[in-house]
Amino acid sequence: MSILLIAAMILTVILLSKQKAGSSAGFLTNISYKLKGSLLSHNFWLAGTALFVANTALFGIAFVIVFFLPMGTILGLLLCIPLSIFTWLFISEIWDGNDKDKIKMACVGNSFFLILMIWAIWHYITLKPAYPGDDLFMAWIGLIFSLVLGVGAMAVSMFVILRNR
Repeated sequence: MSILLIAAMILTVILLSKQKAGSSAGFLTNISYKLKGSLLSHNFWLAGTALFVANTALFGIAFVIVFFLPMGTILGLLLCIPLSIFTWLFISEIWDGNDKDKIKMACVGNSFFLILMIWAIWHYITLKPAYPGDDLFMAWIGLIFSLVLGVGAMAVSMFVILRNR
């Protein structure tokens, strides 16, 4: 499992280093050009909500792949990480407003990860042992893992969205 996590981190670093080339690719430019003048490119609430929905959908896809498909962890890591980065690049390319509103849009859209981390902490705080003497160490490990993944996803998303053009 740790090998898969390291491979996903390496893939993320490679994709982030190539993001300038990916953002100028014809496919992304053609789609974003059609949406440049729309309300989505100027209203940070609407763009942030679209980013929130995209993050929620990508998390749902990753959840289904990892937990309901055999050998889904490998497929989930190889599919959802590049798809997430592509989605964040797409939202970043569509944005045509000022940088202050772009920061607001990124905060609204990435609040999904904050809500997910708050839920994980609340779930851990209200966790009761299944039987007397039950060790909740594995629940603590799961909490730490979910917090690291949430902070990592939020940081990468903010970095990709708020990068300079």
